[in-house]
Amino acid sequence: MKIGVVSDTHRNAAFLEKVIGRLRKEHIAILYHLGDDFQDVVDYADSRFDIVQVPGIYHPGYRDGSLEKKRVETVQGLRIMLVHSLDKDFSDEDRIHADMVLHGHTHRAQISLEDGFLYMNPGHLKGPMDKNTPPSFGFLEIQEKSVEAKIYNLDFEEVESMSLGRSEGGLYRVY
Repeated sequence: MKIGVVSDTHRNAAFLEKVIGRLRKEHIAILYHLGDDFQDVVDYADSRFDIVQVPGIYHPGYRDGSLEKKRVETVQGLRIMLVHSLDKDFSDEDRIHADMVLHGHTHRAQISLEDGFLYMNPGHLKGPMDKNTPPSFGFLEIQEKSVEAKIYNLDFEEVESMSLGRSEGGLYRVY
């Protein structure tokens, strides 16, 4: 299954539209939006892919607790936790309920594997540069025995990637 991952769009409709256009060509099944701004993907509700999202720290539903700050999705037996802020919304106890966590908030793209657990931050789509970081987005391809995690810039060049195998003990890096 192919999944697009975006975060911190901050009402930048032009960047989001460009990324969604590319993800449509990849025939994604799901788009994960990791907050800031929650409503940015509303116009894509009729798309050929599902949209799953969590709110960011600026959403009133995040601040007052009326919207859940974390969500766990299961894709081909892999449990994926979605949160906006890794520091504020994710704890070591959450690792029991997930195999990977997708998060945003820092605007810094990153993929890391720690003790069989994958962390991925797709970066931001806020503007040409934010926090000295160019915009980027994530892409996951989850299969029965493998996971491909990639981050692309807005020229659709791969910035970072990780190929993973799956086992009962968690995810492991494939070289």
